[in-house]
Amino acid sequence: MILSPDELEAIRRQAIEEYPHESCGVIVARGAERRLVRCRNAQNELHAKDSVRHPRDARTAYYIDPADLLRIGRLEAEGFAVAVIYHSHVDAGAYFSETDKRQALLGGEPAYPAATYVVTSVLGGRPEAVAAFRWSSERSDFVPVDLEAAGGATEAPRDSKRLWDRAAAVMPGGVNSPVRAFRGVGGEPFFVARGAGARLWDVDGREYIDFLGSWGPLILGHAPAPVVAAIAEAAARGTSYGAPTPLEVEMAEALTAAYPSMELVRLVSSGTEAAMSAIRVARGATGRALLVKFDGCYHGHADSLLVKAGSGGATFSIPDSAGVPAPLAGLTLTAPFNDLEAVRALFRARGSEIAAVIVEPVAGNMGVVPPQPGFLEGLRATTREHGAVLIFDEVITGFRVAYGGAQERYGVSPDLTCLGKIIGGGLPVGAYGGSRALMGQVAPLGPVYQAGTLSGNPLATAAGLAVLDELDEGAYRMLAGRAAQFGSWLTDVIAEAGLPVQVPVVGPMMGLFFAEEAPTDYESAKAADAKLYARFFHEMLERGIALPPSPFEALFPSLAHSKEE
Repeated sequence: MILSPDELEAIRRQAIEEYPHESCGVIVARGAERRLVRCRNAQNELHAKDSVRHPRDARTAYYIDPADLLRIGRLEAEGFAVAVIYHSHVDAGAYFSETDKRQALLGGEPAYPAATYVVTSVLGGRPEAVAAFRWSSERSDFVPVDLEAAGGATEAPRDSKRLWDRAAAVMPGGVNSPVRAFRGVGGEPFFVARGAGARLWDVDGREYIDFLGSWGPLILGHAPAPVVAAIAEAAARGTSYGAPTPLEVEMAEALTAAYPSMELVRLVSSGTEAAMSAIRVARGATGRALLVKFDGCYHGHADSLLVKAGSGGATFSIPDSAGVPAPLAGLTLTAPFNDLEAVRALFRARGSEIAAVIVEPVAGNMGVVPPQPGFLEGLRATTREHGAVLIFDEVITGFRVAYGGAQERYGVSPDLTCLGKIIGGGLPVGAYGGSRALMGQVAPLGPVYQAGTLSGNPLATAAGLAVLDELDEGAYRMLAGRAAQFGSWLTDVIAEAGLPVQVPVVGPMMGLFFAEEAPTDYESAKAADAKLYARFFHEMLERGIALPPSPFEALFPSLAHSKEE
């Protein structure tokens, strides 16, 4: 065996992380025991100190840190032998160049005649090919080695890799939601086979402690017995009817009881649909066209809302999506999150035209950024003064930061509320609601049209009601305690490594920023070290801990996470 699948994956990941510089390292072996020694390329530091002795050219593209050479020497003294020496080629092919050969030879002979030299080609930050070479005494040269014939890692590609290749052939970017593609952290995503409790297993059999939680819905963890049973029972009766059902009435009663600001509620199929519909209600009720949203807050992919959006838009640095007409985008005004004065200035200038302000009361799509004292209260006062509608997008915070959401936690009641995620127990769902006066505008009662074939779906409502039945004050105390404990542990461990870190925690909702100060808005969130987050993400994933594959997302501990997890 030249490389195991795990070793190949680690080499590829290092090449991505260190791009546009060359990566390097070795694999040593002692019998069946193997160790990968990731080495530091000290070329940049040496060039900065002495550009004459250490020029930046192909001949000196990488220079192994002497401390790493000492580590390798100590392992050799313990009986390990160098089995693989690897490095990457930046924006070039996976070949063994004349420069590579010169560096591998000592007096015309290889310094490590039994070693295999592995070269990874990285083009534009993505690994494209891997090739292996060995010294041939007959030819007095390094010759290519067929990794497959040699029993290397390419002989049996991982199932995730096979699925990724198949997915990329039939889906845009290989995914059905952009952030899943790992573009925010580099590398390729793993494909999930199953989940149970706080853990996931991928199709290659690897196990992970999951802090992504399907982006928030899984407050009870994966496949909780009450939810699975409720779905199975509902599915046995039928999956969809296109007609009213008892479960959607029960769900509406549960939502209006938990959120007093929602006197009437309409169930839909996604958070995007809920936000889009709430905005339409606000415009219909006020007769105004303009919408105010906040930089970095994400409310789904409706055209009016893809202006300075967070989440996937933040990961890909897309402030506005192609395909959104400029006149429509012009109906959306933006302000920095937590900047109440900026909102007041917009209302002073165009208050008579503004239909609504929509806000994540705790921003969860630029990492986690809580509202500063007085911010939500100020939005409430300003919108009320100018006759505009205040919309809380509680798709993430609803039933998470408290049973009654952020409006219960902060004591501020909006005019309209958007819900999703937890109320579907992991199935597609959304809801929006508000006062009888506002929701009376919705068809069939009023002129604001909205409809949906799968709205109030019996499987989603059954799953959501089963989740809500498990949530009480004790559950929220437990969730908040575990999140606080995990946040404290993360802060201490990362800080001990000498890295700047901020771990904001709002109930059972957490963020992770590599920054000197806690972000308060989109600009300060973007200033955090995204490259360091990407490296931390992969180091944790290697250790069996799955975090969000983007620095602009939240971590979601669940009731299934034990103290040890």
